[in-house]
Amino acid sequence: MNIPVKNIMRLSVGAVLIAGLAACANTPPTPMSNSPLTGPVNTGTYPHFTPDPKGETTQFTPEEKQALLDRTNAAKKGQAGPSADPAVSARRQAEMLLLKKQQEEDLKAIEGKL
Repeated sequence: MNIPVKNIMRLSVGAVLIAGLAACANTPPTPMSNSPLTGPVNTGTYPHFTPDPKGETTQFTPEEKQALLDRTNAAKKGQAGPSADPAVSARRQAEMLLLKKQQEEDLKAIEGKL
């Protein structure tokens, strides 16, 4: 018996298609049949995805609060520069005004408007 190669190929493709269709013809499994979970359960509560927040630190005692305020005020006083004194501030402002007038005069002289 001499069967051409084309016929052998057609028969093998047909057999594969029939096997594929037979596999699809089976009834589908029920959803989540292989899962240990049985599906959604109505518990009557909202889902809770995060743990309850906990306090990260303890509260300050009044002594700790006062110590912190004292340290902060001392640091603030240590940063006080010459501008903290009103007399020094007024003197620097007067110097700046004098410098401004001098620069205005120099600018007029440069521009030839004097």
